[in-house]
Amino acid sequence: MGFDYQPSGIMVGGQRFPILRMEWVEAISLIRWIEDHLGDQAALLELARRFAELAADLHRAGIAHGDLQHGNLLVATDGALKLVDYDGMYVPALAGLPATERGHRHYQSPHRTGAEFGPELDRFSVWLIYLSLITVALDPTLWQVLHEQDGEHLLLTDEDFANVTASARVTALVGHQALDIKRLATYVTDLASRPLPALPPLTPLPGVGLPSAAGAHTSPHAIAPSPAATSAGLPTWMSGHIPVPPPPPLVTFQDHQAALLLARLALLGLSLFVGLVVWLSDFAEVAALLGPVLGIGMTRALYALRPETRARKPIASRLEAVRRRTKKTLKIAAQAEKERDKVQMDNAKRADTHAKELQVLKDRQRQDLGTYDRQTAQQLNPHDNQIHALVARKSEDLRRALEELQRQKVDAYLRRIPLRPGSISGIGDTMVARLAASGISTPADLVNFAYVSTGYQNPEIHLILANGSSVRVPGVGESRAASLVAWRNKHVQGALRQPNMPNALPTPQRNAIEARFAAEERVLKDRRAQTERARQKGRSNLVQQQADALRQLTDRHSATIQTAAQALQNANQRLATVRAKHHSAVQEEQELTRQVAAYRQISYGRYLRTVLIGR
Repeated sequence: MGFDYQPSGIMVGGQRFPILRMEWVEAISLIRWIEDHLGDQAALLELARRFAELAADLHRAGIAHGDLQHGNLLVATDGALKLVDYDGMYVPALAGLPATERGHRHYQSPHRTGAEFGPELDRFSVWLIYLSLITVALDPTLWQVLHEQDGEHLLLTDEDFANVTASARVTALVGHQALDIKRLATYVTDLASRPLPALPPLTPLPGVGLPSAAGAHTSPHAIAPSPAATSAGLPTWMSGHIPVPPPPPLVTFQDHQAALLLARLALLGLSLFVGLVVWLSDFAEVAALLGPVLGIGMTRALYALRPETRARKPIASRLEAVRRRTKKTLKIAAQAEKERDKVQMDNAKRADTHAKELQVLKDRQRQDLGTYDRQTAQQLNPHDNQIHALVARKSEDLRRALEELQRQKVDAYLRRIPLRPGSISGIGDTMVARLAASGISTPADLVNFAYVSTGYQNPEIHLILANGSSVRVPGVGESRAASLVAWRNKHVQGALRQPNMPNALPTPQRNAIEARFAAEERVLKDRRAQTERARQKGRSNLVQQQADALRQLTDRHSATIQTAAQALQNANQRLATVRAKHHSAVQEEQELTRQVAAYRQISYGRYLRTVLIGR
């Protein structure tokens, strides 16, 4: 559509930005147009032809729309296709720049990643849309079967191309009886497996859906064209838009003097004969009546012998016969249309039933698979718990072994630090001697202190030794006990900061601990693996059973769809044939009516007046 660039077309947040001002067009969306023209094969095929021309125009110009789909294709009142939404378009001047979008998912090749930005962006989309238009034109039933109400697609979705072999929609198309549908669907399915740059431009089918002609492509299962497309005459919608052919020249009685003279002599002779009979006989009344009768009969006989009368008679007879045929074919066409409408209604109901059956089967299969997976998890949980418990025990042993190794290193470090008078505030020679007498000579001998109740008002302070026992040292109260523990902890921290302090177990010691758990761990993992293999095998069998059930239902639906499509094709062919016959009869009736109208002055009254008065 026409547009112009407005550099300061819109203001946002106090700042102006450019916009495109586009031509206004009266049009409707592609899906609505298809639904409005469903069953009008000629219109749908014409739209497919126009779409192919649109795709060819874009290809020749090196342009790609980038998001070619039903929402961006409008059909104008004159049938012209209009493209909207230009923000993702590619034009040659944009070569080398990144793409701004990936396009509608139901119309894109499975291999489009979003990084592509070139003239080939629309290759898959145009083939898919063209396939949909041709398919709906040749078999309108498939629209009711494959298109979902309010669906964001025409006939196929991205899921169909993600798994072509399991797609009921693809199966319905590639297995269709119509050669054009089958061939196009097979080709488009193959295109879905190719990389985007390798896809060819759209090549429309020549002569699709048309009757056989020399050198033209034919489809043995294509629906016959509607009466509007036949050569029997102009369609009704063109009435009043073309010049009406001039009427045939008016036919009048020719001035045959001999014939008129003969008629007049015959009337004169008849009059003399009747007068003589009246004069000579007693049957004047009978003769008076017989005269007019004989006169009418004789002039009637002479009128019938006239060439104008003889020429008009077969035309009038044919007109009456054609009128009877027109009424008959109109009734037959009405009945055929009712039958076709009934087939369409049955097909629509059948399609709805198919969709519900398919959804019920998928829901049930999803529930069954979910139940099976939950049961599998329940059976594997005990094995996992045992393995986790074993791993926890092994980790605990490794941790304890490392702590013991570190404790030994710390203990050795602490035993090299003697307790000397003055090293701790408030600890002199006497207190050092008392502590030594109680077994505390280095930080390694002391762990902590505790309050011990003696039944008196204040509890006693006992020092906790490294061997777990406790001792009361005279003169050591809470303050000196806390100082001793702080002195010990300071040297413990110093020990932990030594470069030779191990942060991990030595490999031999670690391997020895892990070896103690290895056999049990193998047994537990083997049991789990055995259970898991059995469950996986069962799941594979269940998935295969579900796939078989889905395939059987899809095959049954496909067979029903093909039968329904054939029934609709037959109904449309019958309707087209009857309509063509009715249209032909109407045209013949119109032509004969025109011819009879040329003889409107050829009548017995005019003939009698001509005989009597000469004009």
